[in-house]
Amino acid sequence: MSENQNNPLKAFFRKPGIWIKLPSQGKFYHTPLAELNAQGEIPVFPMTAKDEILLKNADALLNGSAIRHLIENCVPCIKDIDGIPAIDLDAILVAIRRATYGEKFEMSTECACDTKTTTEFVVNLDAIISSIKVIDEIKPIVMDDGIKVYVHPVNIKSLLNLNWIQFEQMRNLQLADQKGMSEDEQLKLVNASYDILLNTSIQSVADCIDEVLMPDLTVVTHKEHIREWATQLARPEFKKLEENLLSLSDLGINKKINVQCANCDKQYEATIDLNPTTFFG
Repeated sequence: MSENQNNPLKAFFRKPGIWIKLPSQGKFYHTPLAELNAQGEIPVFPMTAKDEILLKNADALLNGSAIRHLIENCVPCIKDIDGIPAIDLDAILVAIRRATYGEKFEMSTECACDTKTTTEFVVNLDAIISSIKVIDEIKPIVMDDGIKVYVHPVNIKSLLNLNWIQFEQMRNLQLADQKGMSEDEQLKLVNASYDILLNTSIQSVADCIDEVLMPDLTVVTHKEHIREWATQLARPEFKKLEENLLSLSDLGINKKINVQCANCDKQYEATIDLNPTTFFG
């Protein structure tokens, strides 16, 4: 018998603060979701003090360990943290914030009018959560040459890895400038950083491709063949793939809200910023 089972305070441990439907409904996960209720919802627990502290640690946020720990602790029914599809991530973050601090989220946005007026307002997170839409299917991306590309959403592992590599390359360039490298050395470093970022981006896109259907109906599923093809794509074609994959993360939850400028009375659309450094601040 474990210590927790013997603990007389166990009945007073954290309880789920909210239940939500994930946009993916558990698709695209390598490990099935546990604890789904009859409505297909998962329990989300409020943050602990340790979670809150980790979210204030810049290094832990940059390398992804803070986000991984947060989800592992607040959404324990998800066992495959790295495999969480991007379409679920925003819904999970909003649910954790709601379970911890309640339904109100204060934010501000700037109008594009001449005065650049900042308008402060309150977002109702319950309304955001109720807007979650289940994704039934992901349509193939049709390329200009008639090729159809069948994809699945990018996962947290790829997103965090890309963010970390981008940060590392920017830091390397800043250090090079501070150390007074020659122009030739700086140029070599810039080119090397660009190659690393490009290769990481290509790999992330290729990893999301399940199969490629050619115009003659030949189906290609070999991962290395797909990666080689993605590497050889013209920039506009690769950008089309990349943008379509990134846009999938916006399908599950509506982050757009209408705001009225406090100065010019004009209504405009603002986006809720779910960056963990500010969203949980």
